[in-house]
Amino acid sequence: CAAALAVLDAIETDGLVARAAALGRRIAAGLRAVEDPLIAGVRGRGLLLALVLAEPVAPAVEAAAREAGFLVNAVAPDAVRLAPPLVLSEQQADRFLVAVPAILRAAKTAVTGARVGSP
Repeated sequence: CAAALAVLDAIETDGLVARAAALGRRIAAGLRAVEDPLIAGVRGRGLLLALVLAEPVAPAVEAAAREAGFLVNAVAPDAVRLAPPLVLSEQQADRFLVAVPAILRAAKTAVTGARVGSP
């Protein structure tokens, strides 16, 4: 119980809930600003977000993001979950947003390359 109370105290003292909400809005707006036909939308709240894709290429996006140094989850064929830690910095969020176009290009290339040799 003492550990749980310490965590709750840290969340309240550091304002992590309000910070997560603000940073989540920043990330969602940044993703919506990316001009790529593969992005169909963004959903979620706070730092628990999903990048909704126009095509079922989420596993390729997950792999490309991992290759770029970011951990995301393909939770559906057309959705990638973003669930960064509450202590994510603005700089880390911005680095991800800057990397998104290259991640999407790499995912498209991987999917297209996989289709080239298919019967």
